[in-house]
Amino acid sequence: MDLRSTPGLSLEIKPDLYKSVPQGMFINVFNLLYYHAGAVGETALHVASLYNNKGAAIAILNAFPFLVDEPIDCEMYRGETALHIAVVNQNVELITELLGVNADIKCSRAVGTFFTPGRECRCYYGEYVLSFAACVGNKQIVKMLVAHGAPLNAQDTLGNTVLHMLVLHTDKSMACKMYNFISSLISKENMEHLENITNSHGLNPMKLSAYEADVEMFSHFMMKRRQVYWAFGPVSSSLYDLTGIDTWGDTFSVLDIICSSKKKEARKLLNITPVREVLHHKWTNHGFKFFMLWTTLYILYLIMFTLCCVSRPLTPAGAGGDNITIMVVKPLNVRTDPLLSLIPKALNSLCFVANIKLFSFSHNLGNCFLIVISRIVYGCLVLITMILRVLNHEWETVIMAYALISAWCNVIYFARGFKLLGPLCIMIQKMIFGDLMRFCYVLIIVIIGFGAGFNVHFQALNPHIYSYFKDFPITIFTLFQLMMGLTELQGTPHIMIPDIIIVLYMVYMCFGFLLLLNLFIALMGDTHFRVVSERKSLWKAQIASTTLLLERRLPAWLWARTGIPGDLLGLDGFSCLLDISKSFTEYSKKWIDRIFVGKTRQPIAHSSVPQTVVD
Repeated sequence: MDLRSTPGLSLEIKPDLYKSVPQGMFINVFNLLYYHAGAVGETALHVASLYNNKGAAIAILNAFPFLVDEPIDCEMYRGETALHIAVVNQNVELITELLGVNADIKCSRAVGTFFTPGRECRCYYGEYVLSFAACVGNKQIVKMLVAHGAPLNAQDTLGNTVLHMLVLHTDKSMACKMYNFISSLISKENMEHLENITNSHGLNPMKLSAYEADVEMFSHFMMKRRQVYWAFGPVSSSLYDLTGIDTWGDTFSVLDIICSSKKKEARKLLNITPVREVLHHKWTNHGFKFFMLWTTLYILYLIMFTLCCVSRPLTPAGAGGDNITIMVVKPLNVRTDPLLSLIPKALNSLCFVANIKLFSFSHNLGNCFLIVISRIVYGCLVLITMILRVLNHEWETVIMAYALISAWCNVIYFARGFKLLGPLCIMIQKMIFGDLMRFCYVLIIVIIGFGAGFNVHFQALNPHIYSYFKDFPITIFTLFQLMMGLTELQGTPHIMIPDIIIVLYMVYMCFGFLLLLNLFIALMGDTHFRVVSERKSLWKAQIASTTLLLERRLPAWLWARTGIPGDLLGLDGFSCLLDISKSFTEYSKKWIDRIFVGKTRQPIAHSSVPQTVVD
């Protein structure tokens, strides 16, 4: 960052002054300019630091040492000191001079709008001098500041420490190297303490990398957690600390963050060891079994609900019940056979209670908006059906029909647990909320426009002959059927049809049938081409969300904790670890695929972690 080109910094104390005035006369000149601050509140020391003039800066410090901690006083650059500027310019000699006169490295904070996240932010480096040095990437300056007592645990306005700032840095390679360098400057205990500090959003550095969907930084954290337990030639066994990763005892774990993220890059974190192995272990050992049980119970419930609907007690219509051609629902106050009346009512009540339980159990369905809407609509329809049944209202049958359709459509959600049907459900969801919604929007406009045009002309014709166009609603329905090819209009050769109707019909068929319908097919093909490459990763993300959903809702005694307790392995400092073994054959297979096939395969986990179902 070149502060000399920053907006608003119009230096009234000209930098040429420090080059043209001899050093012996400089103090006298500065005495005249001391009370004349710059346009943004900068002092002469700020200007000397900005232009890397060590001689002028030393002369100012010798005469006025109290200026070493004088901050710029304006809204944009408030709190910035000469040490901040020297650090950004990586002027080691000037930094040494400033530290020699005890420049404040513990409380100096650049809190102006230029340095804090917001609309005017141009350089968010964490406010503190040490964070500035780390973000610049100069190891020598960082080492100097740490040696002089710069606090590593200092938190800025957002609660971010220097480690958080490295996670947010755009240069990931430099950030990882600087992270390791800072780790080498302090003890392991202090580093663990720093890594557990959370910001204002409750995120430590590792969780922040998952929240930002930063694959490189998150992989770096996972490698730091890796400990080789034993190795024998090409075979090795590594342990990974699951603290903060697993959901056990942590309501805001890495798995929760990944599954709730809306960023596409977050799905890549599911393929990183040990996150991949943890999810595979949870799904294969517990999640898939409970999901199958849940699916079976829901199918049984749907069968019961359908039986309740189709076995309703009916009675002939009419005042005396003599119209046997039309059947209506028998009122509740009419006595029937005890067995025929008791079974449907009991099943209906049981289905209603089961629906409420299942709805409350599955309201969080892992970012599947279609399923959430379908569940809400279904629950409301069942409730309305029960109320209308008690009131003996004629709309009971209508609402019940939509409830049955919604209930069986919800079975699509349970297809996500199977590799054959899961990606297909992803494709259906994308097409419904993408192509179908846009097509329906255009279709409604076209049909209403042509329907109004047809209706104007058919109003003057005999409605008994042209029954398909006798009024506006019937005309719109007929046009929809014509577009979908669901009906055929019978011609009347002995009756003359106005030429304008024939023209409208030809224009509608060319525009509505040929153009719109084929455009819709082309849109679906384009969506399939775009989604086919990522539908598998989307399906894996839904599997992960379903696994966490089941784990949150089931009692702890039904879901064993993932990993091996640390005390069993003689590692008392770790709560739970995951053992992952790798052999030479896996790596040789990977390199063979790279060279001869052109594909890169991820190493497969063995040992106590079973083979994944979602791979």
